[in-house]
Amino acid sequence: MQWSQIKTLFILSFLILDIYLFIQFLEKQDQVNVGVLEHEESTIEQRLEDENITIPKLPEEEVNEPFISVSQKIFTDKELKLVERLKNQKTAVVNNFIVSLFNKPIKISKNETMEGIESIVKASVVFPEEYIFWDWNQEMNILIFFQDKMGRPVFFNQNGVILVFLNDDNEMIFYTQTVLGDADAREDEKNLITPIKAIETLYQANELRPGDEVTKVDMGFHTRVPLANGVQVFVPAWKVTVNENRNYFVNAIEGWNFSSNEINFLKESIKHDIERVQSITDNEKLKIQILSLLNDKLDLINRGGRE
Repeated sequence: MQWSQIKTLFILSFLILDIYLFIQFLEKQDQVNVGVLEHEESTIEQRLEDENITIPKLPEEEVNEPFISVSQKIFTDKELKLVERLKNQKTAVVNNFIVSLFNKPIKISKNETMEGIESIVKASVVFPEEYIFWDWNQEMNILIFFQDKMGRPVFFNQNGVILVFLNDDNEMIFYTQTVLGDADAREDEKNLITPIKAIETLYQANELRPGDEVTKVDMGFHTRVPLANGVQVFVPAWKVTVNENRNYFVNAIEGWNFSSNEINFLKESIKHDIERVQSITDNEKLKIQILSLLNDKLDLINRGGRE
């Protein structure tokens, strides 16, 4: 056989092999495209079901709400008198900040219900109807209450929170309270994302794990931007609770998710409280007592909590 014939056979063989491999590639690509299409066409409900992630019954209707702006609270003389009349307490006020030391500590049972804790604390503060109980941080032994605006809590805002500090016997020994002012709608109402869309946002961010249970979805507000004049802008936000103990937040207008670390929030809040207490000029004894207690609690946080 001549060399030219051998060369022609080699060329034909490689050409046939190339055609075969190309056909195989096209078939594989079609399979991949079909898989991607099927995944894209599957609903978020189906994907959650496939990973055994359960969700509660959710409202489906669309909701329209605006951003709101909230100014800093300015106490009237009448409101200041309400603070002065609080029983069993020594109090001081600096701008929108109240600090109060109990003359006799108030016991909180370790098995107390949320409703019971809320009732005990609200009996000892001003504007009690404006706050809701958020959590008892056992690690730091602090009760956390968020201020309510337009019927919804403002999550993790240092200007609208009550922190109740407990001793090792679970007794309320003092608290700090910041108060937000009036709320106003800033602009036209926006269409909010649905609760299932908020859950999908968390799913796509890999915040939900196989076997998780979404136990509750609530609406509140989250700080969007503080303005130079002391006014703050809040945006509606979905709070998604997973397995009853993990909380995630999704901006209900712009659709992005964000997290708020409770320990970091407490740490930064206590630092701000220390700065505010240092501004007290009319009760030096109370100032020294509270600063000592706040610094002890800050040291506890820096050590990683109670043993």
